[in-house]
Amino acid sequence: MHRPKLPVALIFLLAGALGGCSTPLFAGLTLGEVGLVSSLFTTAATGKGLGEHAMDAATGRDCRILEGLAREDRRICERENSPAAEDDWQGLAGLAGDSSDATRIPRSDMPPRDGRGG
Repeated sequence: MHRPKLPVALIFLLAGALGGCSTPLFAGLTLGEVGLVSSLFTTAATGKGLGEHAMDAATGRDCRILEGLAREDRRICERENSPAAEDDWQGLAGLAGDSSDATRIPRSDMPPRDGRGG
């Protein structure tokens, strides 16, 4: 008798998910290890972990957990481009751009996004 492969694969997938993410997924790495490496990479590149990017998408705001807990002038989730978020660490991507005050254009002086003046 031939057994279907899908239910067996589903059982292993659910057992790994319920077993603390300990089932190796790729090259001996578990789901937890893959998530940790991904979060460390995104934190180094953008200054935010995967959870913070998910919070951004869910709330439509700029969310940074550590910045919000460590600084009195910043909440965990701020409006995009708010004054409190200007001092946030932007990761390696922020180091690539020049962030000196001489080259920064104040938000009120920027042209509208639709390209029309005035």
